[in-house]
Amino acid sequence: MKPDEFDARLSQIETDWKMILDASRGAEIGHKRAIQTFFDQYSRAVYRYLLGAVRDPDAADELFQEFALRISKGSFRNADQSRGRFRAYLKSALINLVIEYRRKVSKKPGSIQIEPSEFKNPAAELEAEFTRTWRNELLSRTWQQLEEVDRRKGRSYYVVLKFQTEHPQLTSTAAAEQLNVRMQGKRPAFTAAGMRKTLQRARDKFAEMLLDEVSKSLQDPRLDELENELVELELDPYCRSALRRRRGE
Repeated sequence: MKPDEFDARLSQIETDWKMILDASRGAEIGHKRAIQTFFDQYSRAVYRYLLGAVRDPDAADELFQEFALRISKGSFRNADQSRGRFRAYLKSALINLVIEYRRKVSKKPGSIQIEPSEFKNPAAELEAEFTRTWRNELLSRTWQQLEEVDRRKGRSYYVVLKFQTEHPQLTSTAAAEQLNVRMQGKRPAFTAAGMRKTLQRARDKFAEMLLDEVSKSLQDPRLDELENELVELELDPYCRSALRRRRGE
């Protein structure tokens, strides 16, 4: 699915969700606000996961709506959002939803029959897909934030860091020369020394932003829990120096 199509479908189902939420007269205001906050923060990751798991946009739309309805009925009220458990709860809920979908599909005429015993535990592939989706969503948000900060403050952190990740083999001199050609007239020319300095600052800024993004998903965690989450998501290589700074080391 192309990015524009993905964004269009997600926008539509988010609009549908808000209509459902507004219509749920029985829910208290605080619960509605909590649900809306949840969707503002996690809807993209949830939809990306469902789309990747079922490989069918229409089915992903349907599962997203089912997921939203379950949340509106309070299925997440008992979720422990502290110390990283919320992500585990969310992962389990989505995996079970996908397994239910696969079971229904397998029972349709002409489908390959799957034994119930195969559904005793969540499939490893679904867990791995969820982790990849969650990790990529956190990275994507951080890139977007870095780009936005550059626009507001007239910096080049995003441009330099993105260029370096796309061309890791280039020396500072070669990177400066190529980036100057690409950015001709849009900013002052880079020198090799300026490229290295900007790149280091960009890495530090990206790491701090990524730590903040992961922290938000953990509901104000302790530093040791934040570190565990980074390791589990294989994001720790991006953030080691920033995490040491936060520890005061």
